[in-house]
Amino acid sequence: MKVVNNTNEVELGATNFSALPSSEIRSKSLKWNDLSFAMKEVKGEIPILSNQFGSAPASTLTCIMGPSGAGKSSLLNVLAGRVANGGKKSISGNISVDGTPIDPYTYRKQIAYVMQDDAISPTSTPREALTFSASLRLGGGATRPQIDKLVSDMLEELGLSECADRMVGGELIKGISGGERKRTSVGVELVTDPSLVFLDEPTSGLDSYSAHQLVLLLKRLANTGRATVLCTIHQPSSEVFLLFDNTILLKDGRVVYGGKVADMNSYFAGKSFPVPENTNPADHAMFTVQINSGKELDAKGVFMIDAEARELKKQGSTTKDGKDIVPDVKSTAYTQLRWLCSREFDALRRDKAALVGRFGITIFLNVLFGLIFNGAADKDDSINSNFGDHFGALTMVTISSMFGAAQPTLLAFPSQRPIFLREYSTGTYSILPYIFSKLLFEIPLAFSQTLVQWLVVYWMIGFQGNFFLLLLSSFALGVASASVAVLLGSAVEDVKTASELMPVMFVPQMLFAGFFVAADQIPEYLRWAQYLCSLKYAMNLLSIVEFGEDSCQAGAEAQCAKLLDGNEVEEDLAWFYILVLFGLFAVFRTVGAYVLTVKATTVF
Repeated sequence: MKVVNNTNEVELGATNFSALPSSEIRSKSLKWNDLSFAMKEVKGEIPILSNQFGSAPASTLTCIMGPSGAGKSSLLNVLAGRVANGGKKSISGNISVDGTPIDPYTYRKQIAYVMQDDAISPTSTPREALTFSASLRLGGGATRPQIDKLVSDMLEELGLSECADRMVGGELIKGISGGERKRTSVGVELVTDPSLVFLDEPTSGLDSYSAHQLVLLLKRLANTGRATVLCTIHQPSSEVFLLFDNTILLKDGRVVYGGKVADMNSYFAGKSFPVPENTNPADHAMFTVQINSGKELDAKGVFMIDAEARELKKQGSTTKDGKDIVPDVKSTAYTQLRWLCSREFDALRRDKAALVGRFGITIFLNVLFGLIFNGAADKDDSINSNFGDHFGALTMVTISSMFGAAQPTLLAFPSQRPIFLREYSTGTYSILPYIFSKLLFEIPLAFSQTLVQWLVVYWMIGFQGNFFLLLLSSFALGVASASVAVLLGSAVEDVKTASELMPVMFVPQMLFAGFFVAADQIPEYLRWAQYLCSLKYAMNLLSIVEFGEDSCQAGAEAQCAKLLDGNEVEEDLAWFYILVLFGLFAVFRTVGAYVLTVKATTVF
């Protein structure tokens, strides 16, 4: 099939996106007028976008270009409803879809948004990623056979059939190529049959061939009437640039040019900045706007703001409620939990290196503890055992329990965070099924890790306390520490920041746990902090189990009593300490979930 438009003539091939759920023309026109966006600071508002106007006509492919800091991504995010008006963000202006004024924030779930970074589970395959998205976002509107056929056809049309069953991969997991990963990201959004598709720098990181193929794919999607496509792009090649129907050129938050790609050369020639021969018009445009002020490149009159757009200015604004034209299809909580658990299970069984590493490190460290503290807690070994070594062994094993549970979570969660933000913001699932799916795999894994730890050290070191109470104490400490790690991981954007903040989580725990300074020696104005430290309660509990009246080493009764009294440990409160640990687990996990949901609505 060949599609001809006013810009150029492009051979599109045989595909017509028949995989999409419906066959009628779905694309919609998008218009905006007097659109401004500013950040409120103490010294006043900082303008990001200033009185912008423009449109993305139905069934067209439009790109937004401009120098760094011009406001490309900000414009895309405002139009996509990924910036909420209020707080430190101020948005004004008028936006319409097919002539109907909308509030983009309430309309955003109807817009397919492909992020610059491919936020896809690295252990999923393209087929699984598309099936996951379709099953949850189409809700009860499609049966499993229909979804399977939709996904298979979509994979073929996206050119992903050959890699459909290979893992997507990521930084630490080998997977498909960058171009295939980007097309998978596009497919995850296309399975919902959107009328508007937004992409933030879709060609970033791709080679020239992959970039050309991706933009050609987007052009087919637009020109066949399936959707209106709007994307930001940074210095495209001439071959890629000429595939676009329209372009919007920005500088310092203002529109410099807006119109057809075919008309841009004559526009710059009329402003005394003609495009030289054999020059990429996109490069010329970028170079020109960076060395000239907006006065020489006034865009007024370039966009033909028609009667419909002028009427929009009279009728409404970005705060107008658009719910009347927004259908809300959502899967049940059970369906969400089932699909999320399936993905978690696949991630666990496929990432064998992480699993082997986690248990391998646990075994290595605790064998080392057992060799160093061999017999240190054995009542019957008067030569090797003494109270100081006994307490030191318990301390090292306890700290190891905390690190062993919290560190993997803290390092892994920032990489999972973008996936959650994308999926939650598009209404793929709710927060509770997501949290429960994580817990259903995290808790058995944490218990298994703790069991392996105590099976190694209990008899090597010769601990005297009840094995199952020691195991339960360390397990409760582990899940509580992991919840603190989830909270911290939810608040930061990358592993580097999480690693830098790790001492903030661990050092206070050790300071207030009674290892180095007894509780009665801590300054009174700081003592309150110990009650927020899970390690404190775990150490109290383990001290009761190991140094209580029934298990204290012979001849060390006075030292045991001093340890318990100095840290204000009451033997009758053993089960209370366990409840507090599980309570801290629940509280920190709940706060972490809240932080995640806030980030999902404010991060853009």
